[in-house]
Amino acid sequence: MKEQWLKIKEWWSTLAAREKQAVMVGSIFLSVFIVYQFMWSPLLNHLDVMRKRIKTDGDTLVWMQAAEAKIKKIDSETKQSSHIISPVALMSVLQKQIESVGLAQNLSEIKQESNDSVAVHFQKVEFDKLIVFLATTVREQHIIISQFTAIADATPGLVNADIVLKIS
Repeated sequence: MKEQWLKIKEWWSTLAAREKQAVMVGSIFLSVFIVYQFMWSPLLNHLDVMRKRIKTDGDTLVWMQAAEAKIKKIDSETKQSSHIISPVALMSVLQKQIESVGLAQNLSEIKQESNDSVAVHFQKVEFDKLIVFLATTVREQHIIISQFTAIADATPGLVNADIVLKIS
């Protein structure tokens, strides 16, 4: 190692002042280039990547907060809606809902079909109103439609419907 250092010193001493200046300037530029290429540039690239990541993570956070709000809203609506536990209670709730939507005059029969289901029969009921009523009831009361039969009446838009609702 000492031998190489001595050779470099000897070589340096043989250079003219102008050559020494050129080597020094070249060494400084080389040092600056190395620092820039291997330290500064990767740091700037990393900062750029991190800034982009922060933006995308921020967008994801906003989306997640909106989704959380929707989930909480749905959860609170679900908790607020009543849970039917017996067919008798379901028949009572159905009767009230049928009256509230104006389908009572078309209701011909509502009866308990089994331990977990209720049969509802309508005569000459408006199909659109019936579907809206069923969709609302299924969503609010946590029941399923296990059987649905609708036979078209001579009057357009009216049907005779037999529905079996099962407690889920």
